[in-house]
Amino acid sequence: MVDTLKAFGLAGFLFFLIKGLMWLVLFGLVARGVVSKDKVDRFRQRLRFRKGKRD
Repeated sequence: MVDTLKAFGLAGFLFFLIKGLMWLVLFGLVARGVVSKDKVDRFRQRLRFRKGKRD
């Protein structure tokens, strides 16, 4: 049981480490002008979960 929890902990740590590094690379590319901010905004809009309309 403890080994399983350690494996999940390591997997979670690696997931968030890689995710954070990817965001830093993306920020660097936008700051240097390699990727336009408009393209990043469009990509982020596609990744967002669609929420129901609230009237």
